[in-house]
Amino acid sequence: MSANGAVLTPASPAALEPRVGRITLLRVLWRSFFFQSACNYERMQNVGFAFCILPALTRLYQGEDLKRAMARHLEFFNSHPYMTDALLGATVRMEEDLAAGRTTEDRILSFKATMMGPMAAIGDSFFWASLKPFAAALAVAGVFSDVPWAPLVFLALYNMFHLILRVYGLFAGYRMGERVFEKLYQIDLVQFSDRSHYFAGVCIGVSGGLLVDRATRSEAALGQNLEAVLLIALVLIMFQLLKRKITMIWLLYGFTLLCLVMILGLNSFFPLIER
Repeated sequence: MSANGAVLTPASPAALEPRVGRITLLRVLWRSFFFQSACNYERMQNVGFAFCILPALTRLYQGEDLKRAMARHLEFFNSHPYMTDALLGATVRMEEDLAAGRTTEDRILSFKATMMGPMAAIGDSFFWASLKPFAAALAVAGVFSDVPWAPLVFLALYNMFHLILRVYGLFAGYRMGERVFEKLYQIDLVQFSDRSHYFAGVCIGVSGGLLVDRATRSEAALGQNLEAVLLIALVLIMFQLLKRKITMIWLLYGFTLLCLVMILGLNSFFPLIER
């Protein structure tokens, strides 16, 4: 009972539990853009992970507990930088549980060690091997189509995906904890990666047709109307290469070499290139 006679009710256990708050999560999100600023050969991205999660740790711990928490996150860590935000969010939630006595340090370390590999594989497959080549091929096709702002399409498309995934991953990870990867699995980035290869092949084929079209513009009768045939041929070739699991880097080099061979070969038979 208070001095004025009012009855005081005890605070609920949930109200007494340590929480980091939305502002702290935004600070973690901002720091994640500098995740790869400090890497090393011994423990890879451990400094970046500890730097990102530090605002949350300072809200949860003090003194020796804070030092022990920092040492915990300076262990070996190596994953994809864009997928790490989901790991950060889930780890922050687990640190809250640890501060409240609902989990253990070993569980946090085991969680990070178990999930950093699969997240790296998904991120590498989606961003490096699928989204970036597709966006680049689309931009090249736009340039050959005389669209001056085509390179901006590459920047907009690529950054849209990775920014959305960063923000969503961090807050979904904090909300769901260890179960965040069930949600990420439902997005099915792996299947999207497989399909994007075919779209990239189409864009590369279109770019090839447009490139040959530029090289074959002349008044020679034999050089007219070959662009459609070459375009179809290149698209079919690219699809066949993709079906045989040719890596994207060899696909791009092979496409460039194929275009040069076609142009030089046609020019040796027909006066296709203006002199």
